[in-house]
Amino acid sequence: MSAEAHIPTFAVVGHPNEGKSSVVATLTEDDSVRISDFPGETTICSDYSVRVDDRVLIRFLDTPGFQHPKETLDWMQQYIDQGQHPAKAFVEAFRQDTSKRHDVELMTPLAAGAGIIYVVDGSRPLRKSDLCEMEILRMTGNPRLALINPKDGEDTFLQDWKDACAKTFNLTRTFNAHHASFGERMALLESLKRMHQDWEPAMVQAVGAFEADWKGRNREAARVMTECLTKALELQTEGKASEQKQEDAIRKRLVEDYQQSIIKFEENAQSKIRVLYRHRQFRPRLPEQSILREDLFTERSWQLLGLSRRQIIMAAAILGGGAGVKLDLLFANLSFGLFTLSGATLAAVGAWLKGENMARVSVKRIKIGGVHLTVGPNRNPQFPFVLMDRLLLYYQIIINWAHARQDHIQNVARVEDETKMGFTSQWDRKQRDTYAQFFKKLRSNKETDRESALAEMQDAIEKVLWSISHDKIA
Repeated sequence: MSAEAHIPTFAVVGHPNEGKSSVVATLTEDDSVRISDFPGETTICSDYSVRVDDRVLIRFLDTPGFQHPKETLDWMQQYIDQGQHPAKAFVEAFRQDTSKRHDVELMTPLAAGAGIIYVVDGSRPLRKSDLCEMEILRMTGNPRLALINPKDGEDTFLQDWKDACAKTFNLTRTFNAHHASFGERMALLESLKRMHQDWEPAMVQAVGAFEADWKGRNREAARVMTECLTKALELQTEGKASEQKQEDAIRKRLVEDYQQSIIKFEENAQSKIRVLYRHRQFRPRLPEQSILREDLFTERSWQLLGLSRRQIIMAAAILGGGAGVKLDLLFANLSFGLFTLSGATLAAVGAWLKGENMARVSVKRIKIGGVHLTVGPNRNPQFPFVLMDRLLLYYQIIINWAHARQDHIQNVARVEDETKMGFTSQWDRKQRDTYAQFFKKLRSNKETDRESALAEMQDAIEKVLWSISHDKIA
């Protein structure tokens, strides 16, 4: 038997405009699948395979929608011999009938024994035509799963669909193709293993390979994030002013160059992450209220991302704040969660939280005249946590952006109030301290410290990414 014969194959079927193509796009992570709000866009069976290392693991066939379910059912019930596969008989009977070409196209993979994934829009009521479609699929005897895809998020009719599908299908699942997370996609693939005993070994292998591939992509994403953080923390821009009157203009240019360089680091990291998770045809467009529409250097970003006031004081004890604060005095009254700070200290902490003095400009007078100006490296203890939040939030958006979505995502971090909405402020004290230690080592002049910090931070970020992709808070 050929290797092709061992590949589990599933025909995704249903009524026109119920979300079949969206399900295929999401399961295969393929944003090239043609998706339209107009019924009848899919007119032929198209093969969209899940591949890992150029090896086909699972085949999903996007099929035309049922055109004449009542007529098809009547024909099957009246003219098919008991020993004949109904889909095969239908294809043979109507192969040359152009009026039935869509139905023949739909039945062809069923005649070949493909598993059935029946997609229905659970946000609408059941119709007689739906019951006809279900009976047609039952008559084939093929392994079959009903996938209730509530396109409009309406669940009023959900139980009716579940009850009807339970009578006809081996398995029933609810799955929103436009908002399915990685964990939900994996859960659906796990369900497909149970559709047919003979397919289980191949499906186990396919799911295992897919999970290994996902871990590999997370590992690379963690490397990309580590590289971005390192470049941003180490960045310096320099310039000279030969005359006093040039100093302000050069200072302004250096700060702008510094900021633009970090923005490019972040954009480059985002681009690599987007490609890693196979968003190639469509670039996710963030809604107006997303905090990621703000760039790193706005006060709003620093209000909503990074650590809280107390957390940043604790992190600064490890990193060193560089703001003229004597940290040994800051912790005198913290044992019971209360603390008293001087006005100067509060101002310094406020500067960290707002991003002020994020990268100081150092001025060195030159003996022969003029000044040498340097911007960076960044010593604000809040900075790496804000940048880390931005990278993690972007990752969360990308992995949960179903490939069926070709508009904009809805479930993103939104600017709604003044509470922290990133990941780092939700970490426990030990985890924040661990990252602060990483950032401190990156500033070290000892190459061994830096190398170990890079490796440790990449491993730690990879664990966070795995937690995020499985809907947990790291």
